[in-house]
Amino acid sequence: MAQAPDRSPWGERERTKLIKAIKEFKPIDSSVTTARILLLGPFGVGKSSFVNSVFSIFRGSISNPAYAGNPTSEFRTHSISVEEGTSLNLALCDTMGLSEKKGAGLHSDDIVSIIQGHVPDGYQADPPMTPETDGYVAAPTPDEMIHCVVYVMDASTVSDVSAHLKKKLREIRQRVTSLKIPQLVLMTKVDRADPSVIKNIRKVDQSEIIREKKKQLAALLDVPISCIFPVKNYVPDDLELNDNCDVLLLMAVNEMKRRTDPSVNDIIRRLSALSTRCPPDLK
Repeated sequence: MAQAPDRSPWGERERTKLIKAIKEFKPIDSSVTTARILLLGPFGVGKSSFVNSVFSIFRGSISNPAYAGNPTSEFRTHSISVEEGTSLNLALCDTMGLSEKKGAGLHSDDIVSIIQGHVPDGYQADPPMTPETDGYVAAPTPDEMIHCVVYVMDASTVSDVSAHLKKKLREIRQRVTSLKIPQLVLMTKVDRADPSVIKNIRKVDQSEIIREKKKQLAALLDVPISCIFPVKNYVPDDLELNDNCDVLLLMAVNEMKRRTDPSVNDIIRRLSALSTRCPPDLK
């Protein structure tokens, strides 16, 4: 059933404030024009739906540019249009899902290559990218690297994650941490985990069920609960935007952009140090 529009003053006021902050965002270093957010998660958890939901907010109507519902098999960067000819200085990067099956889905080596900027936009994730692969970006710029990683997890299936996927997620977490990239968690489908929250989505954090799901996710990914953002993505049945749904989505995006600045600084500092150590004939 299509969701009824909610036009409460709280939602509209917060929505306007967050949209303004995100529109005004610019990466802290001018060598990076667009902060890039990588979305990671199992198949079907709502990565593409999140992209579509953010697009919808800034477009002002429900839209589906990321083809939600179809398994993504390629690395794709989505620039978010604000108005004719302009986009946010923030991009959402989607890729193949993580599989419950051994040897299937996105591998941690692929993720590292994407984060380091070696994988070109549009690359099919199978076979994995290597330095010998056609299109491999040997010397990526800071603009081509990932500045924040976001794990997207389905609130309604947190209790059913297989042992293999848990192991894969922990391995990925360790490798991303070693790269000094900030990490957040997006908890989708909160209305499936607790149908009562749809009556007043702004009170999602007061739900005992959602609180328990947050604790499970925090333990699974070894992250603080404060790094987990519950959201309700828009689905094809939704006909109108909902201010309070928008606020939850925008709060997550706002935190993503806030986390990118230390990452950008660290990337620039490491590349500068590498350049300084490199012999003149190799620069």
